[in-house]
Amino acid sequence: ESGAERARADLVEARLRDRARGLGVERVGDNVVVRSDLGRDKRVLLGGHLDTVPANGNATPRRDGDTLHGLGTADMKGGLALMLTLAEAIAAGSRDTRFDATFVFYAGEEVAEEWNGLRELFARAPELVAADLAVLLEPTDGWVEAGCQGTLHVQATYRGARAHTARPWMGVNAIHRAAGALG
Repeated sequence: ESGAERARADLVEARLRDRARGLGVERVGDNVVVRSDLGRDKRVLLGGHLDTVPANGNATPRRDGDTLHGLGTADMKGGLALMLTLAEAIAAGSRDTRFDATFVFYAGEEVAEEWNGLRELFARAPELVAADLAVLLEPTDGWVEAGCQGTLHVQATYRGARAHTARPWMGVNAIHRAAGALG
């Protein structure tokens, strides 16, 4: 779950150091960045987050026919598995790739942006996430999303003035003042 990505980052880092020798493996906090250096003119970055939303009766994985149920199975573990497989294939000598590749396994996607691992990477090691094209492997039914919708957190105070219900015109209704912003 968000905030507990260190163990998963440790597993990803150890696996790639073992199975993707020849690729650069960098650790920045709980983020793991893996890069090929094949001398290609262009670089493609694939990214996926290591965290999940809190468990909701799905902490123990189970299989129902061809369907896997469990924490993170829809968002984001398939993308992470794809990234691991591609990184290992490039390291094993798959030289038919047209581009150099960067694989970013990052923390904190399911929480407020201030905790997002991409923010940490851009602040501490922007050269690791530089690319000509970046694709985040978020599950979207095959649709390409042009950016993040994200969230907006606003704290607003609307002040009113008390009045007797028989004389409401003598006061100011704070709820009415907030109606435009809420709309």
